[in-house]
Amino acid sequence: MYKAVGWHSQNEYMVGNSLADVMRKLQKEYPAPRRTSRGMSTQQIYSEPLRIIDETGKDKQYLP
Repeated sequence: MYKAVGWHSQNEYMVGNSLADVMRKLQKEYPAPRRTSRGMSTQQIYSEPLRIIDETGKDKQYLP
């Protein structure tokens, strides 16, 4: 089980069965602005940077 959580707040933004699943749901939930300037980062879309964690611990790259 993968989760997208806020870097600072630990708020859960999205949960999914796979990394791709979480990313897809995030894009549906928080669509990126159509015209993005180079300086625009995800911090304008979400109130903070997000990190993906793997609840099961199977994916070493995304340990909680």
